[in-house]
Amino acid sequence: MMRKYVFSTIFSVLAVVACAPLTYTLPVEKRVQSAENVDFAGALPGVVALLQNDGTDSVLISALACGIAEGLEVDLGLDSGSVPVFIMKAGDVDFRDSAHKKYLHDYTGVDFLIVADSLRIGEFSVSHVPEQAYVHNQFLKQTQVHLPYSIKVLVFDVDSLLPVADLSESDNFEWTLMAESEIPDLRAIEKVNSELEGYFSTIGVTMASGLTPRWETVNVSLYVYDNDQWTEACRLAYLFEWEKAMDIWMEYAASPDTRKAACAAYNISVACGILGMNDVAEEWRVRSEELFNLNR
Repeated sequence: MMRKYVFSTIFSVLAVVACAPLTYTLPVEKRVQSAENVDFAGALPGVVALLQNDGTDSVLISALACGIAEGLEVDLGLDSGSVPVFIMKAGDVDFRDSAHKKYLHDYTGVDFLIVADSLRIGEFSVSHVPEQAYVHNQFLKQTQVHLPYSIKVLVFDVDSLLPVADLSESDNFEWTLMAESEIPDLRAIEKVNSELEGYFSTIGVTMASGLTPRWETVNVSLYVYDNDQWTEACRLAYLFEWEKAMDIWMEYAASPDTRKAACAAYNISVACGILGMNDVAEEWRVRSEELFNLNR
């Protein structure tokens, strides 16, 4: 319904004003930089899990690393198993040493390494809530389990000795278990402990989302004339077929009518920005301003 409403409005306005260009505001989904300001630039990243020499929490940190890899594959549109995961001993790796770091990048064959450096979990604590919960027509006793944890995850680029992003976090898991009778402390701990691997895998997936480009809705304005081709270009832009819309605007960008050429150049700049071609977008923006200045 919204698309019909928007375009019926445009067409009715164009029927009134035939010579001057109009502006059409269009809500679009634009690809923006990742939350951690990391740009893989088309390169395939890799994930490293560093295991402590005493084997502490090796299963959990491996699950975290695999979760990061799986999240990257989904967010980047890659096939399952595309992002490599390397398991190394912490004592054998030193990212502070430039020569060693370069060797690791060469060894893994990737420019970006997401390193699950360490994972620490504290002690479980259990509490029994006096109030009962009413669930599915019955009262259940509540048992809460808490577990503090800390994770150190750093992102390294082949061109920089220092990490380009730090995903480290410290937090607490909190579970509320419910049953008809009170759950013994040991049984409650065993229950949540058996699920920890899955929880850390999920944390890894969430961390990966901060490393990949996001989509956000922005409003952009386009110029449009009372002309079938200009109207068609706006329709194509609305359908996110920006390349086809640019083909139409390109014809007018070379027009001897400098006002139309300026409007077309501006629209091309907008389209290039939406498609992530920022350098080209800037060139067309400057060209548009130069042409608009000729009409002042």
